Amino acid sequence: MKKRFLPGWLAVYIVCSITGYIEHDMILHKTYMRLQPSLHATDVRSKIWAFAISEVVSTFLFTLIYSRWKKEGSISEGLQYGVLTGIFVFLGRSLDTYAGTDLVPLSLCMQWLIYGIIQYVVAGVVLSYICNYKNKSFVEYLFGKK
Repeated sequence: MKKRFLPGWLAVYIVCSITGYIEHDMILHKTYMRLQPSLHATDVRSKIWAFAISEVVSTFLFTLIYSRWKKEGSISEGLQYGVLTGIFVFLGRSLDTYAGTDLVPLSLCMQWLIYGIIQYVVAGVVLSYICNYKNKSFVEYLFGKK
């Protein structure tokens, strides 16, 4: 696993960056624009560094915890890990945001929760593949065909 930690971390970072872009800049963009005056800082672009630090640290910890937690490295472990960590991270974040402010509707918080779990499930599957790659293609790994 030590040899595969860095490639795994890089893959998780890429997966989370791409899925985060799809979620926030494509799927939820119109919702954010309706909530613009209250939801986003006017100078959000000047705070991109905070998003980058958050993503680097969270994907590092996601990868580190998986490397300590995994047993067989199967796809089902990657799925389980993604679901569990997704619920752990995004349930609290989503509901705390809803409960602590009047700025965000519950429907948006639930979308954050669902998309966050999906994001971590995809990252968990990709990470389990990279950490346990044994001369199989990704399709063979997913579907068990050789």
